[in-house]
Amino acid sequence: MVLFKHLAFILFFFSCASEVKTPQLFSLPPTKDSRPDLVEKTIFSLGLMTDYEVWEFLRNKPAESLVLENIGLPDSVWRSDNDSTKFLYYYIDRIQDYNIIEINSFNNVVTGFEWD
Repeated sequence: MVLFKHLAFILFFFSCASEVKTPQLFSLPPTKDSRPDLVEKTIFSLGLMTDYEVWEFLRNKPAESLVLENIGLPDSVWRSDNDSTKFLYYYIDRIQDYNIIEINSFNNVVTGFEWD
């Protein structure tokens, strides 16, 4: 009978315990090569957004979805070693150079960038 009380107490205790929640990481966005069906004309690809306007846009720390909508899919994507940052690389043909946008993996907003 004592064993039954202890077992019932243990089951009750663990059934009432809250679930441990780990931070949800956002997935990496697709690239131009991985999802060519998603490549669309954007205001940047149409030449309607200058490099300075891109710089001003990124300076306001937009969400990743707005970056993809306005600038388009990146050419490549990487995640930092500790998974805290996503790096979106854009190859700009006219200057033959890569530009990078850093996005926080947890809140999904721009945290830094290098745009020439």
